[in-house]
Amino acid sequence: MNIKFYSVAGITIKVRSDYPITDNTFHSKFRQFEVDGPGDDNVVINHHFHMPDSINVPCEYEIYNKSQWQVFKTDTAWIFNYHSVLPEDFPHSVMGVFNSNYTVLDIYSDDIDQESYKNGRFNALTLFNTDQILFAKLLCDRNGLIIHSNGFDINGNGILLAGDSGAGKSTLSGMLKERGFGILCDDRMFVKNLQDVFWLYGNWCHGTKPDTSSISVPLKAVFFLEQSKTNKVIRIEDKKQIARKLVRSMVKPFLTPEDWGKTLTIIERIGRNVECYVLQFDLSGEICEEIEKLFQGDSNLLKADK
Repeated sequence: MNIKFYSVAGITIKVRSDYPITDNTFHSKFRQFEVDGPGDDNVVINHHFHMPDSINVPCEYEIYNKSQWQVFKTDTAWIFNYHSVLPEDFPHSVMGVFNSNYTVLDIYSDDIDQESYKNGRFNALTLFNTDQILFAKLLCDRNGLIIHSNGFDINGNGILLAGDSGAGKSTLSGMLKERGFGILCDDRMFVKNLQDVFWLYGNWCHGTKPDTSSISVPLKAVFFLEQSKTNKVIRIEDKKQIARKLVRSMVKPFLTPEDWGKTLTIIERIGRNVECYVLQFDLSGEICEEIEKLFQGDSNLLKADK
C-alpha cells in the first residue's frame, strides 16, 4: 500500500509515496490518528526518493537560512530545505515544495532507500524533524494557531498550561497526570475556532516528551505559569496583557502580512472568549485542586476571581 490517511484538527492528511508504506514507516503515535479515507478538508503529501530536476530557486527568494533550515518563498510556492546539524537531529536531508496554501506538498529525499523507509518510524509525515511548519500555516488559514503549551482534558474541559522555559509546564503536567487527567500533547497545542467556540486538539507534534492524543475538547481556560512558594489563581482582566502573553507563547511560523492579520485576530478572540489566568504554584500539588474547582458546578466559576 502506497497511501495512508491521518486526521487531526479536522484536517485529513493523505500521504502518497513512491515506496510502500508499512506499519513501521511512521512512528507508532500516528496509529491513533489514522483514518480510512479523505475528509472534508484535505491535504496531500507526496513522498519522492530522488531530488527534483526542475527546482532552481534564485537566491533572492531566500527568506531564512539558519541551523537546519533554508527557506525560499516564490509567488506560487514555499520551498524548505532541511539537513541535520546536531547528532540528535533527524539524519536525512529533505526538500519540501509546498504550494502557496500548503494543501499539496512534494517531499524529496535521495538518501532514504526503500528499506530505511519501510522501518523508518519517522516522527513527521513531512519527513522533516517536525510537522509543525505545516500545521502552523494550515491552522492560520482555518481560524487557528499553535501555542507552546501543554494541553489537558479536565473532565471534558480543555486547558492550556503556557509559560516560558522553566516556568513549570512539565512539573505541573506531571501533577495533573498523577491525578488521572489526560494530556493532549506536550509543548505544542493546536487551537482552532469553530462557530465561536475554541477547541483544543491533541496532535503528534509533541516536544521532548512523547505525550499525544487524538482527543479534542473545548478550550475553557489558559493558565500562564509562575513557580512560587504559594498557590494562587489570578484572573487576567487586561485583554492587551492576554494578547501579549499569547503572542509570546505562540509558535511563530513563516507568515505573510495577511497571515499575521489572521493570527492576531484569533489571539484577540481568545482573549475575549476564553478565561485567562496567571497561575502561581508550589510543588505540593495543591494547585491541582484549585484548577479542578474552576470546572465544578456552575461554569460561571470560571469568571470568579480566586
